Amino acid sequence: MMLALLLFAAGLAPQADTAPSAPLVDYRIEASLDESTHVLTGRARVKYVNRSESSIDTLWFHQHLNAFRPNSAWARRELEYGERRFQDLGPDDHAFERFTGVTVGGQAVSPAYPGAPDSTVVGIPLPSPLRPGDSVEVRLDWQARLSVIPRRQGRRGRHYDWAQWYPRIAVYEDGKWQTQPLLPQGEFYGEFASYDVTLEVQDDQVFGATGVPVEGDPGWEQAAVPGTGEVLYLRDTYPEKPAEPLGLLSGEPAQGRKRVRWRAQDVHHFAWSIDPNYRFEQGTVPRLGGSGAEEIAIRVLYLPEDTAWDEGVAVRRTQDALVWLQELWGPYLWPQLTNLHRIEGGGTEFPMLVMNGSASQGLIIHEVGHQYLHGMLANNEWREGWLDEGFQSFIDGWAAEEGGADTWQPSMHAIRQLEAMGRTQPIATPGAEFADPEIYSQMTYTKPSLVLRMLRELVGDDIMREILREYFRRNALSHVSEQDLREVVDEVTGKSYDWFFDQWVHTTATLDFAVANARTERTSDGRWRTVATIRREGEAWMPVEVAVDGERVDLTGREREQTVEVITPSRPQAVVVDPEEVLLDINPANNRRRL
Repeated sequence: MMLALLLFAAGLAPQADTAPSAPLVDYRIEASLDESTHVLTGRARVKYVNRSESSIDTLWFHQHLNAFRPNSAWARRELEYGERRFQDLGPDDHAFERFTGVTVGGQAVSPAYPGAPDSTVVGIPLPSPLRPGDSVEVRLDWQARLSVIPRRQGRRGRHYDWAQWYPRIAVYEDGKWQTQPLLPQGEFYGEFASYDVTLEVQDDQVFGATGVPVEGDPGWEQAAVPGTGEVLYLRDTYPEKPAEPLGLLSGEPAQGRKRVRWRAQDVHHFAWSIDPNYRFEQGTVPRLGGSGAEEIAIRVLYLPEDTAWDEGVAVRRTQDALVWLQELWGPYLWPQLTNLHRIEGGGTEFPMLVMNGSASQGLIIHEVGHQYLHGMLANNEWREGWLDEGFQSFIDGWAAEEGGADTWQPSMHAIRQLEAMGRTQPIATPGAEFADPEIYSQMTYTKPSLVLRMLRELVGDDIMREILREYFRRNALSHVSEQDLREVVDEVTGKSYDWFFDQWVHTTATLDFAVANARTERTSDGRWRTVATIRREGEAWMPVEVAVDGERVDLTGREREQTVEVITPSRPQAVVVDPEEVLLDINPANNRRRL
């Protein structure tokens, strides 16, 4: 974990309370892309150290590209919703990731696919159990191809978005492997690792990738727009070490070909894109808390027709996002961030890299925000998707709010509609168990953002910022869970918020406050006394604010009915429960009563 050690020496590293318990993984990869067939041929040496307290007899990997083909678990799940986009792809168009050879400690072994015909989860049996503290080396040969229909990966012409392209080892924790077929509802979970990756492609290709290019030409100088200045390669980011030859890429590249070697540390994935038509722009952002010399490189890659990206627009938006996010969370702990235009709309995050379908500020905030939520704070996305997607949606809303926009009320309306129809599920539900993609999206992205907004309003902005900074400081560059967040909330506030998380994350309990009745009368001194009864329906509870014109009262009791008495200098117009519309109140229509 050399980068973490360097940052620690600079006084920037998060101060975790305990040493990491996850296994250590080291990838050395060589791969070559044949554009005539669109097939990538790869070879990897994966070193795995068992840091668990159990012996391991099988290493489990994901081959996620196999989701985007007929009869995969993904394709069969989409059939349930009437979607056939991958089920009907022909033999030249679907994605695949196929082993051509596997050895463990020099001994050939046969991969096992327990979920066949789905092949996104594969077991590599070990010749002998791997005891705690021991290590093993696995050699993997494979071929891979992207699908012509993009979904977090894809190809079009000479443009390739290589995500989830290599056999990626699963996470072993709590005495078991965290494996699941890749499904439309849910994303990824990976082990922190070091990567040393050499990629061979046509020599006019321009790269965007996780990590830094330590050898070879990524094509940035030829793609740089006028005025870019000297390209920031950052080749000396990591301590120098020679490339370990694997034998796939031997000798010099053939004419018209080039090789680029990349390195990255303390990341849980390595992704890359290439396009010979990419345009390159760059900028920098100061690392929060660092010296003046500590700059984070910002790289932006877009196509000639992408006028919404050019002339520094996407660079500035990426810079602005990272500056704001550092102020919110703490220092960005990686050396660079690349924002590139992919084939597919929307966006997907990877360590040090975001693949975006547009240059909108909202999308950039969201995907760059994932450098923290899921990138450096790496939760299990298919088990607790709300902890990164919902959390980041809350951060998006906060950013929009500071810019003068309100994204909360449209989100509130969507969730109220689902609650009125009884279609909600607990937001803690694992992704694969949601009823359909719409419920998955609303319960994983939208509702958690509103729940976390309620928490922010409950504890206050300053305390919420302290919670975020402490959560990051304590857990950066490690796996996190809901329990980690709850512990920080309780410690920072000095109170237990179990009641909050239990009801809003783990149940579908609804909340409905109403002004049951209200009356006002003139007092002997000329002021006005208003007495109102506030009724609470549903099983959920929250402290609530009641407004009588300019006067406000906090109700913190859990009684079904509470009475408030308010004195105002002039005749009030109305009694309003939750005047700022912060609470997930299922029926806001009964929150106001005119006097």
